[in-house]
Amino acid sequence: MAEVGPQAGTLIYSGVGNIAGSILSSTLARSLVSHNGTLGHVMARVQEFEVEWPKDGILVMHSDGLQSRWDLSRYPGLLSRQPALIAGVLLRDFRRERDDASVLVLKGRHLFSPIQ
Repeated sequence: MAEVGPQAGTLIYSGVGNIAGSILSSTLARSLVSHNGTLGHVMARVQEFEVEWPKDGILVMHSDGLQSRWDLSRYPGLLSRQPALIAGVLLRDFRRERDDASVLVLKGRHLFSPIQ
């Protein structure tokens, strides 16, 4: 679960299971904590975290069908592109072939403005 508060500059996040999360910006690359378990079935712990949400923040959340060692800095200019394109590049280049994969990309400037 993730809730972005762009006015307050915060991200409230709670992760359980095989979902990984990261916040990226021009000055930040931060991984978010996810505890072991299966949501709605076996959860040893649910913990809420509040972290800074930068004005140019990008949230990337993905299932374990994506390799965890991706690095978007190897793709010059990609972070300035549409969220769907960023997600597509991650799926294309870092998907585990023997697993299903889900990727969500959210960009701060797209929270309240239409995609152009």
